[in-house]
Amino acid sequence: MTTRAAVLSIGDELTLGQIAECNARWIAHELLRVGVIVSEHRTVADDRSAIAAAITALANQVALVIVTGGLGPTEDDLTREGVADALGGARQVEGQLAECPQARTQIEQRFATRGIAMPLSNLRQAQCPVGATLLKNSHGTAPGIAAQIDRAHLFCLPGPPHEMQLMFTTHVLPLALSLVQDAGGAAVGVCAVHSCGLSESLAAQRIHALMVRTANPLAGTTASCHVVTARIRATGNAAIDGSLQRAACEVERAWGVYAFGRDEMTLAEALGEVLRARGECVAVAESCTGGGIGQSMTSAPGSSEWFDGGWISYRDDFKCEFLGVDEKLLQARGAVSEQVACAMALGAAQRANTRWGVSATGIAGPTGGTHDKPIGTVWIAVADRAPGVDGISTRAREFRFSGNRASIRQSTCTTAVQLVRLAALGHAELRLSSELTSSGTRIQ
Repeated sequence: MTTRAAVLSIGDELTLGQIAECNARWIAHELLRVGVIVSEHRTVADDRSAIAAAITALANQVALVIVTGGLGPTEDDLTREGVADALGGARQVEGQLAECPQARTQIEQRFATRGIAMPLSNLRQAQCPVGATLLKNSHGTAPGIAAQIDRAHLFCLPGPPHEMQLMFTTHVLPLALSLVQDAGGAAVGVCAVHSCGLSESLAAQRIHALMVRTANPLAGTTASCHVVTARIRATGNAAIDGSLQRAACEVERAWGVYAFGRDEMTLAEALGEVLRARGECVAVAESCTGGGIGQSMTSAPGSSEWFDGGWISYRDDFKCEFLGVDEKLLQARGAVSEQVACAMALGAAQRANTRWGVSATGIAGPTGGTHDKPIGTVWIAVADRAPGVDGISTRAREFRFSGNRASIRQSTCTTAVQLVRLAALGHAELRLSSELTSSGTRIQ
């Protein structure tokens, strides 16, 4: 039997879209590791009745309800009151709060040890719904709340991730594991396989058999900034008999060299593995990305072994002075062109004395686009100064990325990293989604 949970996120700032909700994803991932499947994520505003109603509804559906947010000291932090009403409704009494002396002492001591006068409003955080218990918060002033509504276990955790995660690991995770064991739950295994350069539709087509909803293991695809991921889940015997790993290998075979890693592996780390094994380095020359390609590459631990540095050459005279781009070439072709992209990549590799050079020049918007070069037009070039080979191989590709300025820049950075990786693996000829053919049509 599968143990199921629900995550309820609370806050006006979440429902209004002012900040992104990030706790639910982390909680769902951690629960899945012990065999608990989150069947619903719900978000409500800072409204006492809405919080109580959501808790009551979710408690009737799942074995474990986890609430985040709304435990602060201000008047709009109403999770405590909402829990009190939900507990009171279950017992058919009016929801009540009572001060917890131990929690009050802990809050007062936290301010005292920091030499700060405690605002009286923080005493609200020592209030506990009748029928519940408070959980110590080692990283903040907001205690958590633990309770039971009928057969469902309820945990309310602070919103700040570093506070929430410690409390979750200490109090929620052991109970979740116990629930799975008591229920004789089926084992659950998960794996993610990442790719770059395939459109999501083509990537899904190649692994269609694993995406049939009755399949076990079952795969589903997600896409973000030109990275398509197959998220594979296996339950029961399939989670422990090797089926999950065989399914991951099947996805990698279907996607070929476009697949670059599993689970937490990033594209930059995958590139680093290739270059480190070959004892080679790369340098960058960036225009429209403003250093983003270098930032992406250096996000990988140990990148100093294979990343030498680069140039952010926005102005044309910088391209000429620091990368050796011919001024006449810029005048004749324009900065956003195949020829200038190649010259930039080669200039970076030569000046850094690396085997590989990669460049990007384009129009990220929101202004600057033309009929021939609309916003999203980007040329990315890779130069290969292979030792002992006559002549230097430099190849540029034209892309048309969609979205706003930020997404176009991010798409460029991701694609540039993958192009270097493919070239280093000997697959420089492979085309990527969003790349244009000579006729101006996009690769699908």
